[in-house]
Amino acid sequence: MGGWNVKYTRWGNDISEAKCAVVGEVPCTWRIYCSYEKSVHHQYMVKSFQEEHSCTSCKLLTDSVIGRLLINEVRHDNALMPRAIQDIIQERYNLTVTHDIARKARKRALDMISEEFDEQFARIKDYKEQILESNPESMVDLVTTIRDDGVEIFDKFYVCFKALKTIWRAYCRTIFRIDGCFMKSTSKGQLLAAVGRDANNQIYPVAWEIVQVEDADNWKWFIQRVKSDLDLKNGEGFTLISDKQKGLIKAVEEEFPHIKHRTCTRHIYGNIKKLHPNKPKFKHLFWAVANSFNEVDYKAALKELKAFDSQIYDDLMVRDPTSCTHAFFSTTSSCEDGLNNFSESYNSGLKKSRSLPLVGMLETMRRQAMVRIKVRKKKLVKYEAKYSLKVAKTIAEETKNRKWCKKRTLGPNGVSEVEENSTSHTVNMDRRTCTCRRWDLTGIPCRHALKVIQDKKLNAENFVADCYLTTLWKQQYSDSVTLVEGMKFWKEAYGSQIQPPARPDEKGRKSRIQRRGRNRFMSLLLKGRKFVNI
Repeated sequence: MGGWNVKYTRWGNDISEAKCAVVGEVPCTWRIYCSYEKSVHHQYMVKSFQEEHSCTSCKLLTDSVIGRLLINEVRHDNALMPRAIQDIIQERYNLTVTHDIARKARKRALDMISEEFDEQFARIKDYKEQILESNPESMVDLVTTIRDDGVEIFDKFYVCFKALKTIWRAYCRTIFRIDGCFMKSTSKGQLLAAVGRDANNQIYPVAWEIVQVEDADNWKWFIQRVKSDLDLKNGEGFTLISDKQKGLIKAVEEEFPHIKHRTCTRHIYGNIKKLHPNKPKFKHLFWAVANSFNEVDYKAALKELKAFDSQIYDDLMVRDPTSCTHAFFSTTSSCEDGLNNFSESYNSGLKKSRSLPLVGMLETMRRQAMVRIKVRKKKLVKYEAKYSLKVAKTIAEETKNRKWCKKRTLGPNGVSEVEENSTSHTVNMDRRTCTCRRWDLTGIPCRHALKVIQDKKLNAENFVADCYLTTLWKQQYSDSVTLVEGMKFWKEAYGSQIQPPARPDEKGRKSRIQRRGRNRFMSLLLKGRKFVNI
């Protein structure tokens, strides 16, 4: 219990003795001796006890023991070095281990993790059948390849639970995001995911897939399944947000010829910033272009950017800024987002699970989806407002700017003229549009519409799009994924066991330069040389 290496030296029915087993030049003094005493209520009595250890190491802490103790740390950080393992053992158990033992312990932990991965790849067919049994009508697709020697190798795995796709098709807005991220396990690979939005603009995961590489073929395979599960047809009336991955863009063009495809604004900004570093004013000018809600503002912001730097302007135009600018977004989805940050937030939330073996990661993703649904459903029980929190927040922000607006004239058919900063805007209350396009794009009244609503003494909530209704929000969390039993309860599927894909070769030491730096530091120190910075 104390982490000490203790062994029995004497034992029997009447006496018992234990000593510290650490052997060194000076033996450790820890010792306990007891004997059976009939005169003391027939109990054992401690006759001698030296409580303090004089040793500082523990032979029980072998490389296999340390590997089991630190398997989670190594799983979450494959690059955990022996020095870090030594520090963890010292801090956690107040014990000292050698560098060699720590190095062997890391290898032991990696071997144990590899065994977990191999076992879970071998049972991926069983997992597929278990999902279909517990969640009927879900879409689960497993693809394997056959090696030259006849062995079946894992290639990709797709999951879309019935509850998630049914809810999305019935109650969610016609906008979704797809993105990919790296798995952090020893087998590597990529996780692709499709994420929707609920009535409060929060994450609603729909489908996910494990592939070996993020290429055009795998993107097309993933999009084809999402297209079928969500009934997207040719993409007419739907909006997709993604980054500018070439294989992904090609797959979208082939499968969704009529979809409104927005590219992530932050990715475009990051790419241009790499080409033009150390120009802080560029950031403000770029986002002025991206956040323009109408073509007039867009052209004015673009003109200002060109006057600042014509080369930056040319680099932006090559990347087609209309795909990431509010002024050119479709209004059918009632969503103004031009960022893929929701997919990235979802990927970030899976950071720990992406280090787990295949089935463990997939099961963690399923549980997280269930927990998300349960938590939000519980919060919505007491929520009584007509519309979601997103509506109240947006109206509050626009109300702050309403004071700069002035209503000039009231035209026919519910059309009004509202002036802001010497610019007139036409507000059509019947069509729920404004020339600024904020109301058109978000489905929530803009500052100009709020000015008209205020003057007419109307309720702003009566002019909000139905996709934000609380009744709809509650429906989005009315059903959940069904529980899946643990691995030991799975039935064995028919066919051969699947082997994991080839793992990348472990690379050697990464920081030879640092080691040379330390050696140089020591040599200078021993020679007594003066130095300022190494």
